[in-house]
Amino acid sequence: MDSSKYPPELIKSITEDIGAGLVCYLNIDSLETESVPGVGYGVAEDFGDAYQDVFNKIDGWENCIRIDPPESWLSFGIMEGFITSCIPDGDVVKGHLLDAISRKKPFQNFKLVIDGSQYRQQWFDYRQSRLEQLVREQLPTLQTPKNSPA
Repeated sequence: MDSSKYPPELIKSITEDIGAGLVCYLNIDSLETESVPGVGYGVAEDFGDAYQDVFNKIDGWENCIRIDPPESWLSFGIMEGFITSCIPDGDVVKGHLLDAISRKKPFQNFKLVIDGSQYRQQWFDYRQSRLEQLVREQLPTLQTPKNSPA
């Protein structure tokens, strides 16, 4: 799917939102976005009417897509991919990270190890890149405007 017609800033913004656990809505016509807390933030009713204006606005969009944060199995796969592809086999950090994700609370354990390592920024860059790829795969191909000649 060709998502190259979407501005890089838009893809980055959506990626940051879904990476923070937000559900992002994209107006395909105007490329405007709105984001609301996702499942990880609790039950939608907990927010009362705080996001009702956002939902009313989204309801008025003719062409809208919803981009959800990655499910936990996908986030886990991103962590595994980072460990196997970005950290050399002989590095002790690799062993610590593999151990961390094999125990209870793998995300918390991974964070504790990665935050204290020299690979912290590399992890953020890798995760950002993988999430951007995920967003691009979900974006529809932008069509030629209806009143433009084909």
